[in-house]
Amino acid sequence: MALSSSSWSDCLPELLNVVFHNLNEAGDILSCATVCSSWRDSSLAVYSRKFIPSLFASNLSDEEARISHQFRVLSPGNLDFSGNQQTWVCGSTQGFLLTVNAYFPFEIHLINPFTHTVASLPPLISFEDVQRLLQSQAIFPDTETLKNFVKKAVSSTSLLDPDWVVLVIYNTDRKLAFCRRGDTQWTDLESDHVASSVDDIVFCNGFFFAIDRTGEVYHCELSSNDPNPKVTPLCRTSPFRYDPCKKYFAESDYDVLWVVLMKLELNDDCDFTTYFEIYEFSSKTNEWIKVRSLRGKALFLSPQGRCIAVFAGENGSRGFVKDNSVYFIDGNDSSTGLGSQNLSVFEWESKEVRKMYQPRSWNCQMFWLTPTDVLQR
Repeated sequence: MALSSSSWSDCLPELLNVVFHNLNEAGDILSCATVCSSWRDSSLAVYSRKFIPSLFASNLSDEEARISHQFRVLSPGNLDFSGNQQTWVCGSTQGFLLTVNAYFPFEIHLINPFTHTVASLPPLISFEDVQRLLQSQAIFPDTETLKNFVKKAVSSTSLLDPDWVVLVIYNTDRKLAFCRRGDTQWTDLESDHVASSVDDIVFCNGFFFAIDRTGEVYHCELSSNDPNPKVTPLCRTSPFRYDPCKKYFAESDYDVLWVVLMKLELNDDCDFTTYFEIYEFSSKTNEWIKVRSLRGKALFLSPQGRCIAVFAGENGSRGFVKDNSVYFIDGNDSSTGLGSQNLSVFEWESKEVRKMYQPRSWNCQMFWLTPTDVLQR
């Protein structure tokens, strides 16, 4: 007897996990996600265990793309965004690329390169800071400033959800703004609590979080039915308060919040080497706990993309990925758009850093792209 469509959704999650785990092609798992919500959830869990993020890199030659065969490489050359109009790719969030049209009014879109889904956001001109910039540079606008005006964007649930919200860090002073579906302009997220510019933002386990340069972590309340968004400190103290290093949010298993500290240490050769410290937030104790080991995971870290830890060493597309390692993109300050970035790996046990790839182009920008929204509808 043939199974009805409702019977497919009634399959036990444990059975789905076993079946999906034996699929070794990413496309097959993503296709299973379109059946129903229960298949989508199981697909997301299996995908996160079996496949690593893709690497987006601008200004790569065909030869360089082949050299980077260890990762699935996406670049503007093989993505069609807006016909003949020039488009800047400024980052990613949950599988969507953040793009800005290079011409007035500088329209902003989130584009899924895997499904070609497009979500329109308020244009860049709706920022008052952009309006002032264009007024002061009426003849020769500073295109690099416009290109790198939005430093990072994160979205809430699937962009097909009617209640989605997008939060961004913007301008050189790294302020916060947000928009909801249907908004025509960005709204500043102001707070008396935020003491300095924002280092990073994340949407994790149903909530938005921000961390500023002092190491203070904030909970950003941006629910669709709240007319007065709030920014409140997450907890009273943290072990990384006032640490001057660069700070990132990362997710472990897609629902555990990490803060990653990227530090420099003077070695015996009187040169600086990079190393990392990680702290995990415990919602039960409201405290930050130091992570002593990545416990068989590999962490993918980049300033413009989603930072996430995934299991390493399994079958599928990532036999080369080592556990207890941090694959990070470093080099220039990506917010300025000046200079190229490098792809390196930090081995947690030996504390050694190995450069994996250095683009030839002087202005190549790279970040990780996780296709999680492919699994949401």
